[in-house]
Amino acid sequence: MVGGGHAGTEAAAAASRMGCQTVLVTQKLETIGEMSCNPSFGGIGKGHLMKEIDALDGVCARASDESGIQYKILNRRKGPAVQGPRAQIDRDLYKSFIQKELHNLENLDLVPDTVEDLVMKNGQCLGVKLSTGQEIHCSGGVILTTGTFLRGCINIGMDKYPAGRMGDEAVNGLSNTLDKLGFKLGRLKTGTPPRIKKSTIDFSHLEANHGDDPPVPFSFLNESVWLEHEHIDQVPCHLTHTNDQVNQIILDNMHQNRHVTEEVTGPRYCPSIESKVLRFGFKKHQIWLEPEGFHHDLVYPQGISCTLPQDLQQKLINEIEGLENAKMIKPGYGVEYDFVDPRQLMPTLETKILPGLFLAGQINGTTGK
Repeated sequence: MVGGGHAGTEAAAAASRMGCQTVLVTQKLETIGEMSCNPSFGGIGKGHLMKEIDALDGVCARASDESGIQYKILNRRKGPAVQGPRAQIDRDLYKSFIQKELHNLENLDLVPDTVEDLVMKNGQCLGVKLSTGQEIHCSGGVILTTGTFLRGCINIGMDKYPAGRMGDEAVNGLSNTLDKLGFKLGRLKTGTPPRIKKSTIDFSHLEANHGDDPPVPFSFLNESVWLEHEHIDQVPCHLTHTNDQVNQIILDNMHQNRHVTEEVTGPRYCPSIESKVLRFGFKKHQIWLEPEGFHHDLVYPQGISCTLPQDLQQKLINEIEGLENAKMIKPGYGVEYDFVDPRQLMPTLETKILPGLFLAGQINGTTGK
């Protein structure tokens, strides 16, 4: 397995459970199970997918039941086909659960390195080559779960630099290999909002949104979630909105926004607040203020994914109700990355061009959500 995000950890755990001798290669062992963007799981459609993964003895549903800080069933008043279980997640607890789960699995080795190339013989993928030059050979197959890292670039304002996500290096060698093999690659874009210091937010006039009582677990194996065992109250999220001042800042500064200027006619995954303003004029948009955990002083403002220069992001934040004195800790940014056209896959996710090579997760053009 190449990559330690959601797809990679599920693939590694599944192979290990089946008794296969498995190796998971990822850049940093400490970021295995990292929630790169939104600190939540589930929702409409995605909650159904989690149930399907859980039915196959996957990890994410159980991890969410042990790390959530708020649980809700969306569309509860409608039929079960359109209901969506969702949980706000404590990032640290989730990552800790995933790492503990993987470390306790038999047949699984974890290797901290970057995969730069594939090992091939007689038209078959037989392993990977690491940045150190070491080769890891296999007989069962190689699964790439590289997320946003293939030739990844971060955009903030007019600045652009290579990275898979903030603080992590991009992976270029694998993209070059896939190119040479004749795979059809494309580029996708996504983005993340700025992170705000929780203690600087004025929640007094904002609408609070509470979890379900009692919370409904994700996993079929659980009758309750960890908060009930520990007698801990769920954490509320809060709702605020954009306004004309926010819209005007965006419209006045589009010339300073490389990512969105090129995105307007492109993919709409995780649409930025700039794109919303350009498409829908001066309509007000919801912003959900989502805590990133019990002991985090960071809040994730769902709905304002933003790639303006940092000073303008701070200015934009301070125009929003409740955030007049809020301090931005991390800027929002855009990520562009390579993906592989999924029509080059068989139903098993094995590639048609290179037997023994499988692709899973965002490399196949999914949203990563």
